[in-house]
Amino acid sequence: MQRQQHWQKFQPRLGIYKKLPMPVYMRAKDLPAYGEVVMHSHDWEQLIFALSGLLEVTSSKGQHLIPSGQAIWVPANHSHSIATVTGARLRSVHIEKGLISPCSQQIKVLKVDPLTRLLIARASQFFTPPEDACASGEAPGLNRQQLRLLDVLIDQICGLETQPLSLPLADDRLLLPILQALQQQPERKTTLVEWGKLLGASSKTIARRFEDKLGMSYSRWREQLILHRAIQGLSENRSVTEVALSLGYESLPAFIHMFKKQMGITPGKFNSDK
Repeated sequence: MQRQQHWQKFQPRLGIYKKLPMPVYMRAKDLPAYGEVVMHSHDWEQLIFALSGLLEVTSSKGQHLIPSGQAIWVPANHSHSIATVTGARLRSVHIEKGLISPCSQQIKVLKVDPLTRLLIARASQFFTPPEDACASGEAPGLNRQQLRLLDVLIDQICGLETQPLSLPLADDRLLLPILQALQQQPERKTTLVEWGKLLGASSKTIARRFEDKLGMSYSRWREQLILHRAIQGLSENRSVTEVALSLGYESLPAFIHMFKKQMGITPGKFNSDK
């Protein structure tokens, strides 16, 4: 996301805790436009759900976009920041480390199904108002029915599908000039052969480095970057045509095909669902 605007910085509100007040603990937070929760980590797992708005989570693994209605899984002790250009409403599910071992130990964006959204909405009411709970340092007293619903929520979280909305980054000496150049100009169509000539390396060496360091091919990484920028542009209420042209697409149907292939919906539908 662009950083030239004046950003409001926030500290994580659970920073007062060394451990969670209870095994599963939920918080609600509204971030203003150009608001950021600064880089932090904690000794528990976290699901960050975007109730509305577009979130960008930055971690040591890269950049991750969370559109409205989707979520990101952050394992324990993974440093991360949370930012939004558009403004966003969050619901965070904090889970004691080791409580649900089947869940991934990798940070990843998740596709949230309707049932899980309903469970998050219902369970978040158990912890309202969150400011009072945080101020007192006391965990809310939950009844058996509420605890069972939290158990169902945890089971649902572990079964959610991964969304292709993580853009891996690396500070590798060979890759860094390529990654930086493309982030500045995502519409750039430089081939691996052309990069090789610019950097004094063979195209095969660069291709191997992408696979080794980023876990995907050069073309796949470029597609991920373009998808990120497309979602950012659409979330800022730019037209589908404007976004497509800004990303170097000469054919609007080609852009729509790429977006639908990755997201399962057209960019027009994505705009209407925000």
